[in-house]
Amino acid sequence: MAGDAKPPRVVIVIPARNEEASIGPVLEKTSALYPGYDIVVIDDASDDATGRIARAAGARVLRAPINLGYGGAVHAGFKYAYAGDYDIVVLLDADGQHDPRYVADIVEATRDYDFVVGSRFRGEAHYDIPPIRMAGMRVFSAIASAITGQRITDTSSGFQALRRKVFAMFATTHYPVDFPDADTIIWIARHGFKVGEVPVEMHQRTAGTSMISGLASSLKYALKMPLAILVTLLRIPAPHREEDAE
Repeated sequence: MAGDAKPPRVVIVIPARNEEASIGPVLEKTSALYPGYDIVVIDDASDDATGRIARAAGARVLRAPINLGYGGAVHAGFKYAYAGDYDIVVLLDADGQHDPRYVADIVEATRDYDFVVGSRFRGEAHYDIPPIRMAGMRVFSAIASAITGQRITDTSSGFQALRRKVFAMFATTHYPVDFPDADTIIWIARHGFKVGEVPVEMHQRTAGTSMISGLASSLKYALKMPLAILVTLLRIPAPHREEDAE
């Protein structure tokens, strides 16, 4: 009977590099809201007390010996979840931008979708986005929408939930090391997985700097993403293994 089905095993993966000023409050709020979910922090070779604070807050901490970059840290989280037989991975930023209140909405949406994005453009963004960055986000979201055949508004959101068959694909193959964005969503859709969005609120980061901040980083993003999308379209999707699809 459906009512006798066990709830999915959920792990919240938090990539973090030098986030000592914000990681504590993020973990405190997240663990209070979701005592039934496991939390793992991927400490991306931080130079500060990020790992120590995360451990003190009760999170499982995996420390990278070298700086992997955001995508590399996320990839490590997928490998951890894959090896640990989790059913759902939720990606949550360590900087306070992602409001943990919406984790429940994103997880709930995995009943209908294999990959769920928390969209600030369907919800609210309580901070200013640089014009070049905003233009790129709009353009790449439009491209992703056209290619996947569905409306996607926020390809740059790192607030995501992935069912096992999706994160297993990344855990056992390739994942972008710097800016997983429209290219990643297109790749997921090309494998036949269902992609969806839910509205969320995002806030100004409480400390530190974004991995895409300033003119140089924004220009790099705008130049790199079209090439990444092109390469994604040229790649041939490999069939995912049936045992990972359940």
